[in-house]
Amino acid sequence: MSRNHDEIETPPHKHHGVEELEDINILKPTPSHFEKLYLQPEQAVAGKLRLTFGNPTPIALGGFLLANTPATIMLMGWRGAGGGTGNASAGIGSYYYLAAILLYFGGAAEWVLGNTFPSVVFFTFGGFWGTFGATLTPFYNAINGYGEEVADFYNSFAFFLVFMAVLCLFYTIAALRTNICLVIILACFTITFPCLSAAYFYGAVGMATLSKSCRVVGAAFAFAASMVAWYLWFSMILEAVDFPISLPVGDLSKYIKGKSEKAKRDMV
Repeated sequence: MSRNHDEIETPPHKHHGVEELEDINILKPTPSHFEKLYLQPEQAVAGKLRLTFGNPTPIALGGFLLANTPATIMLMGWRGAGGGTGNASAGIGSYYYLAAILLYFGGAAEWVLGNTFPSVVFFTFGGFWGTFGATLTPFYNAINGYGEEVADFYNSFAFFLVFMAVLCLFYTIAALRTNICLVIILACFTITFPCLSAAYFYGAVGMATLSKSCRVVGAAFAFAASMVAWYLWFSMILEAVDFPISLPVGDLSKYIKGKSEKAKRDMV
């Protein structure tokens, strides 16, 4: 005899909220995976934008790489690049339309997602590349504005590079909470910018040999930063397509605990 419709048992099911939570846990990256994707430790933010939109970090990093890598080669003068004088004006287009634009985009997207540290890094480096491109563009009259006193331009522009070094030093300290790759990249730039500023200072007083040496050394460290950044970018691309092989980037967040984590531990 068939049972009444009201008495028919429905199969056991999970509570909707539990299913939703489990789905989120499947999509949510682990702490080490998160800092690999976004270059900062995970922090609580409202909403689910990180589960809705793609990761902007490799976009910004790709634009940076396609400008920085050839620029460093021009500064070092490989195979006659840069005319042997460190002239990097051949890359003006990439400074504007790859580095500046994609870093600005990445900075804005990271800001929307609540990732403050990479947002600040991308915005400021995007500003650097835009500034560098504008300085080499005759329309802005940055160099010709000094007329015959080119040494005055050298002395003036050098201080911009000095404070880029200060910025990178602070970034390097903050990056100790992220991963080894990012720390190496920023540490290299912390050396690159003082060397390039020294090249301008020496050039201003006519010490061409020392100026060239500082320029090449600074460019070499920037090139080393590019090589590590290429590795970091490739690791993100592999993660984006769920590649079966994952490249380690040296997670540091588990070694240097955040202030909030220590506060929670002290409260227990």
